[in-house]
Amino acid sequence: MKKFLLYCFIFIIPLATMAVIVELRIRQVSNPYKYKYEWMQKNADNVETLVFGSSHTFYGIRPEFLGGNAFSLANVSQDNKQNLFLLKYWAKRYKNLKTIIVPISFSTWFGRGMEYSRESYRCRYYTIYMDCDLYLLSLPYYFELTNFGTAKMKIRKIIQEDDKPDYDEYGWGTYYKLSKKNMTEWENGTEAEAAVKRHTAKTWNYINRNYSTLKDIADFCKKNIIQLVLITTPCWHSYYDNLDQRQFSKMHELTDSFRKEYNLLYYDYMKDKRFVADDFYDSNHLSDIGAEKFSKLLNNDIHRKEKGAIPSK
Repeated sequence: MKKFLLYCFIFIIPLATMAVIVELRIRQVSNPYKYKYEWMQKNADNVETLVFGSSHTFYGIRPEFLGGNAFSLANVSQDNKQNLFLLKYWAKRYKNLKTIIVPISFSTWFGRGMEYSRESYRCRYYTIYMDCDLYLLSLPYYFELTNFGTAKMKIRKIIQEDDKPDYDEYGWGTYYKLSKKNMTEWENGTEAEAAVKRHTAKTWNYINRNYSTLKDIADFCKKNIIQLVLITTPCWHSYYDNLDQRQFSKMHELTDSFRKEYNLLYYDYMKDKRFVADDFYDSNHLSDIGAEKFSKLLNNDIHRKEKGAIPSK
């Protein structure tokens, strides 16, 4: 038995050592979570506008075209649970923060949360890179290697010596370039169909919880005299024409109720006709060209400080 344990020990130690080395090396690969945390550590005192939210704002809003010192804390699939954490994390450092932008999408009020979604693996990035305490009891969220798929991609980048980031200095996601658009899926509508299906709620059981989380964000802003701006980003007709109308109506009902409760700015660009095909990377995400166009329009609208919703164009 002792020999068996010794052999196991001899076998395991090299593997464990190798795993630690690979884990540490993977963490050196550029990623937006680490970059945004380090940027805020240096600049939280001076930032004036922060963009929160999911891929719709990560790829859709370019902070360089917003007024003042603006930065994006948005990330793919990020919901208001993570938004709230990130907003509060630097609370004692805010000296010049005037505005935060939070998106309202078709699924915002209905989602159960990132940790229960197909994107649950992303929770680890908040634990590892953003000093997040939301997932302290989940051991897999402490290591990159516990998700084989993403770890493999990062190992491939290391081998290929590809350390080019998919985000810019303002935290905007740069991957959704018009030049990379899948024209086949765009023209036959298969991507739009899949997106609508993915965003359609199977249950409305989580509305109260999501409403409460956004209220926490609004209360924080009110207490700290920060302007909270709600937006719905532009989408292509192949997406919004096929949305479940019952959920779509409920989305607007809840958003309007929330806007009135806190007297907020809400700008709804979902069906804005100023956006053309080349402004989109896919049916519900803007391309790099569309993101610049949208960011400039949004900046103008916010600075006009018009109360209430801007009607779809």
